[in-house]
Parts: sequence; C-alpha cells; structure tokens
Amino acid sequence: MNRRRAAQGAKLSLAMTPMIDVVFLLLVFFVCTVRFERREEVYQLDLPVRGASADPFALEESPVELRIGARSRSQLAIELRADGVVRTVATFDDLTSLLTSLQRPRSSATAAPEALFEATHPILVVPEPLCEWQDAVDAFNAALRARYTNIGFAEIGS
Repeated sequence: MNRRRAAQGAKLSLAMTPMIDVVFLLLVFFVCTVRFERREEVYQLDLPVRGASADPFALEESPVELRIGARSRSQLAIELRADGVVRTVATFDDLTSLLTSLQRPRSSATAAPEALFEATHPILVVPEPLCEWQDAVDAFNAALRARYTNIGFAEIGS
C-alpha cells in the first residue's frame, strides 16, 4: 500500500535553475560576440548643383552611339544610332554635318523638325573591334566640331 501512495504522491518537476543558467549563458555569449558597427560601403551621391533646379521626374537620356566600323578598301562606315534613328555616313565631314543637323539650336523657335538633341546630350563613340584608333579619335573630333559638349568613349566589349 505504501507503494501505491508513493507512486501517487511522486510528481515530476522540471529543474528550472539549470535551464535559466543555460539561457543566460547563451545571452551573454551572443551579446559578447555581436558587432554593433555598420558595414563600410561607398555610396554614390549625385547632388544637384547649388541653385540649379533639376526635374526629379526627368528621364535619363540615352546616349547617341557613333559606331565606327573597320575600314575595308579604304572605305569607312560610321553609323549613328539614337532613339530609333539610324543613319550611316562615309566621312567624318558628313558625320559633323549630320550631328549639326540633329542638334537643337539654343532658341527653339528656329529649330528644324529633325533637330533632336541638345548640345549637352551624351554622345558615345563605340569603335568596333577591328577599327583603327585614329578613326575613333576623328569621330570624337567630328562631334566636337558639331559643338557637342558631353562626348565619351565606350568601354571595351560594350
């Protein structure tokens, strides 16, 4: 009979002290190993020029691409690509006159209907793989003669 009472009277209990000890040890471990510093990163900040009011909803202008092909039998093919316009010329003088005709004058009242770009519109010279370097430089100079101010070269492989 004592066995029954002993079996009925015995209750299982959880030992909370070791569990609390383990929780506090984990807490101390994570507090000691965490780093409260931010990662060091470089952020590009394109701040507007002081006094200039830039339109925040303006679309980014896609550059005019001047693709300079390789010479074949002293013939040169220069292709102008921009916003759906594709024109091909054979000489750098023709390229200068084409770029001048596509440029909007400062006063928009006298603008021709084919005048698409302002003088600050980006122009990108894209030499083909077998193009001579002098031809790429001559295309750059043709854009300068047409009075464009934002001219650059494409990266290799683009």
